[in-house]
Amino acid sequence: MIGQLLKENRQKKNLTQKQLGEKAGISFVAVNRIERGAQPRLSVANKLFNAMDLDLKFEAVNKMGVS
Repeated sequence: MIGQLLKENRQKKNLTQKQLGEKAGISFVAVNRIERGAQPRLSVANKLFNAMDLDLKFEAVNKMGVS
């Protein structure tokens, strides 16, 4: 689920995996692995979402349709 959210939001922001990785201080290989289903540490996921000016918790809840 995190990988799917990451990819959707990255594409909405018109960022490549490499650009996002650079902004977050994480390798693009790690970004690619996460988007393909690898489960990142929470700290890594937060870095990636913060690099896109997004809140991971908000995005996850919004995606699940929970209010």
